Amino acid sequence: MGIISLFRLKKYDNYVYRAVIYEDLFLRKKAIQTMESAVKNQRFNIKEIASGYFYLGELYSKMRDYGKASNCYQQGLELSKDEKFFYSSNLKKAIETFVKNKDIEIANFWLNNLLQRQSYDKKFKKLAIFENQIR
Repeated sequence: MGIISLFRLKKYDNYVYRAVIYEDLFLRKKAIQTMESAVKNQRFNIKEIASGYFYLGELYSKMRDYGKASNCYQQGLELSKDEKFFYSSNLKKAIETFVKNKDIEIANFWLNNLLQRQSYDKKFKKLAIFENQIR
């Protein structure tokens, strides 16, 4: 039993912590397995599950599997579309991944959705750099 296995996975943060350790140890597939378990855990709230999908998107992007990354980002955004959340640079990564995967329609949809959120967080304006690239 490795040291990583000693940590119980009860809270969402425990899953993220374990996945980060796996990733730091260059065990990205183990990190993905851990986060896939997290997003399936019905005890977690919508924001946690959406965050888990974003982390999965990031992991898949690092593996250059833009199809799976795009899917994960899409699921995370879909889950949180009715939630009020603040700007994160991960949103830029999501739009970039949609573009890399040639999911232009999806990129446009989410770009428009996210740019409308400037009404409560001006930082969403940072995504405007994509407007000319994908339209």
